[in-house]
Amino acid sequence: MSSLHEIERTLTSIWMEKQPVESAQSLSCIVEGEQFDENGARLYARLIGYGHSDVLSSIYPYCQKVLNRSWEKTLKQYVQSFPPDHFHLNSSARRFPQFLKEQCKEILDKHPYLAELADYEWLEMELLEADTKISVSEKTPLQDPSVFVSLGPILNQTLQIRTYEFPIQEIVDLIESGKGFRKKFKPKQSHVAMYRDPFSHRVRIVDIDDNARILLSESGHLSYGDLARRAVELNPERDPQKTVADVIELVEYFHEINLFVGDIKIGA
Repeated sequence: MSSLHEIERTLTSIWMEKQPVESAQSLSCIVEGEQFDENGARLYARLIGYGHSDVLSSIYPYCQKVLNRSWEKTLKQYVQSFPPDHFHLNSSARRFPQFLKEQCKEILDKHPYLAELADYEWLEMELLEADTKISVSEKTPLQDPSVFVSLGPILNQTLQIRTYEFPIQEIVDLIESGKGFRKKFKPKQSHVAMYRDPFSHRVRIVDIDDNARILLSESGHLSYGDLARRAVELNPERDPQKTVADVIELVEYFHEINLFVGDIKIGA
């Protein structure tokens, strides 16, 4: 008996018109004694094609808007290069950023940020579906100096940080407002923190600067005081008192938006 993977791959090929419908008769899953239904196979292949199209459009809506009339053609090329290898339809879309980066030079010549935009969109889907449990604990006010040096933040367990060559969040905001499709974006490094909120279960996305990226990457084993000291080191020309005040404000903000989900005791 043919595997479900073989069946889907064959019917996907029929949808893309790479394979004649008659070849589906060779699938040993056809119930013995029943006549092969050519029209039914073609219809089911189209339904699978619609499924792939709907899934990629729902996961990559910004890419679809940028590509516009080229979207369907690009989608078929993607499925041809990376045919589905899992019956979970969302999984069939996971290699789209790789496809854009490796096989779409002409598209990237026109929209050089597109592979990064696709990565941004796929990461959001991954976090929505991740079964990671987010443990939330009480937050201790930082007014007490002893707390400031003995406790550190607990990072949201779903947190992912991406560094992009282009200002991806700015591009997303422009696309959402109906602008920016034809704008030429120059490379401008950007950092994005993306995570799932433990209460709303929605994905939250925060555009962060390089200092915040460094502090987040070092959080989890440093106290709040250590993070403030690290921030002062990163900004040697700035007034240390203002830097510490900014760090305290940033910590409070990260707790407020559930990027930090509690405190942990640091050291003995």
